[in-house]
Amino acid sequence: MDNNEIMAWSVAVAALAFVVLCGFLISLLRTAQRSLITAQSALQEVKQTVEGLQGEVQKLAGSVNEVASNVKGKLQSTDPLFDAVQDVGIMLSEVTGTAREAARTLTNSIRKQAAASERGYETPNWLRWAALGSRLAASFRNGREREERSAHSDMKERI
Repeated sequence: MDNNEIMAWSVAVAALAFVVLCGFLISLLRTAQRSLITAQSALQEVKQTVEGLQGEVQKLAGSVNEVASNVKGKLQSTDPLFDAVQDVGIMLSEVTGTAREAARTLTNSIRKQAAASERGYETPNWLRWAALGSRLAASFRNGREREERSAHSDMKERI
């Protein structure tokens, strides 16, 4: 075999390899084209779905805004109630402070009268009545507590 024949065979093999390569490239390009068509179809479906959902999302956003506005209005309408509750709390605090001061003054007065009676002075009638009232209130409270405990234990027995 001479050089010309080797060259001819080389050219023929190269041409054949080029034809096979072109065949594979054509096949690959066709597959890529089908994939792109499928992707384009899927993208079109997604676009249509998004457009359909956009209207629903706008309606939902409008509803959420309306509900938020209603809640805000209702919360604002409860402001006077909370202001009244705060005023009641302040008033109760003041009443409690006044009652505490009155109890302190009464206690000091009773102690002074008790100390004076120990020194030999006669106990005033109002002090006797105050002591009687104190005992009566304590008895009433103890009786009520016993009644509540009894009712509570009766409920436990029924359960």
